[in-house]
Amino acid sequence: MNTVWPALIAAVAALGGVTVGALVEPLKLGAARRARVREERAARCATLIETAMNCRAGVLALNLEHRRVAAGGETDMAREDELLRLYRLARKEFRQTVILLRLSGPDKLVESAMKVWEAERALRFARFAGDDGDFLDKDRPPKAVLEVSRGLENVLHEFATVARKLAV
Repeated sequence: MNTVWPALIAAVAALGGVTVGALVEPLKLGAARRARVREERAARCATLIETAMNCRAGVLALNLEHRRVAAGGETDMAREDELLRLYRLARKEFRQTVILLRLSGPDKLVESAMKVWEAERALRFARFAGDDGDFLDKDRPPKAVLEVSRGLENVLHEFATVARKLAV
């Protein structure tokens, strides 16, 4: 009898440990999955901000190049092609990131990402704006382009605020 009681106690303890482990394991897996989803969402938000800023830089560079040529400068097709290639690459990654957020993000984050999309689109359409006479410095974009560019920056700041609340 002296050897049966310790064995019985050990068996009950082992059974209890297995039962608790079986109950806790799904909770641990769920927490790990939620952490992974948050990390992926945060990475997508960071990528969206980065690619939107790259699109902005590309539009400003293209506008400068178009205005330089319109002012009588020589057309440098290699430079313009490179600017267009970089801009299209940034825009492609931007669109992909927005679509991924639409697939996985909460509605509030998706709404904010779509506002960024619309602001980038408005900037894209403003890229051919010519000189408005307000700036004598030909290295600065026209006022119309600057206003749309600042609008994109403002929307990006709003997106970052929403992303910080929802993605992290």
